[in-house]
Amino acid sequence: MKKLTFLIIITFTFIGCNHDNKDVFNPVSYGKISEGYYMGNFTYQNQTYWCEIQLDKNKYEEWPSGGAFYQKEMSCLTVGTDTVINGILTFKLDSFKFAGYPVQCKSDMTLPGEYKINLLTDEDSIVFSRGSGNNKIIYHLKRLNLK
Repeated sequence: MKKLTFLIIITFTFIGCNHDNKDVFNPVSYGKISEGYYMGNFTYQNQTYWCEIQLDKNKYEEWPSGGAFYQKEMSCLTVGTDTVINGILTFKLDSFKFAGYPVQCKSDMTLPGEYKINLLTDEDSIVFSRGSGNNKIIYHLKRLNLK
């Protein structure tokens, strides 16, 4: 009886672990992130901030998230280009969106840099991160359906 119970548990464990990951990021077959507006949040130094990014023909533009609390400072919002190569999402700075804004931006909170894509789904959810330890930034974004 113990052997049968053990066999049943092992069988269900393997069945439960064998799910279809076709919609999850695969660096070998990955092409491009869909264009559009992405909204969500990022975590930096144990604090979550709201954010919004527009991706359009290898160009990106950050927008104010509209939230009153815990959003990226206006002085940190940037405009530039984006590329994806081998699972690395790179944002290159062209300019700051609100140059001269009176509140100083923490340089770690600016978007430009290289990020590892941790998750990309067919439903246009994307998770990407850079850094380590207390300075790690993790973005969790969902593409808005504006149709």
